[in-house]
Amino acid sequence: MRFLRRVMRRPVVRERTPSLRELRARLRTEQAEARLLDTESRIHREAARIRREIRSSKRQ
Repeated sequence: MRFLRRVMRRPVVRERTPSLRELRARLRTEQAEARLLDTESRIHREAARIRREIRSSKRQ
């Protein structure tokens, strides 16, 4: 019975630690995504500003 308990257990799976190269790649990816979101928000702010200017110029 003891033998079956040992055999039936699932092996302990340890997550491997990422290498330094993988950590740096992840960091670069996160930084690129942050820059992309910043650029996207700046584009939307600029587009909103331009739309406001166009609306105000049509009224005059």
